[in-house]
Amino acid sequence: MSATFKQMADEAMAQAQVISAQDAIQELAANGDALLVDVRDAEEVRASGLGTQAINAPGRSIAWLADTAPDNQWREPALQDRNRRLITTCGMSPCYRGAKAANLLTKMGFKDVAYVDGGMQALLAEGLATRPA
Repeated sequence: MSATFKQMADEAMAQAQVISAQDAIQELAANGDALLVDVRDAEEVRASGLGTQAINAPGRSIAWLADTAPDNQWREPALQDRNRRLITTCGMSPCYRGAKAANLLTKMGFKDVAYVDGGMQALLAEGLATRPA
């Protein structure tokens, strides 16, 4: 059976934990080990910057960046601790890409993952500090 984008987005967002932009910013400030995982593409990140406590893992790259296989040459050290608090974000609402990334990371064994309701647009509106990409 085929599905519409809205149906897929609704399903992904229903499966993942969600956090408000305001709560995400507060948590990042209070927990120095928490990490914002920005799944936007390079052009989107260049346009608005990357969160100061963030890494960029665009598109499907998040799967191999988070992989723990010893022979994985693309492993991202920041994504190796399965107990680390991860907050995913994409561009805006609906935060389909952020929710999909949260679900994928959870499936890969991360224990504490949520996506930002409203994505980077909401984070920026709440005053997220950024740095150039």
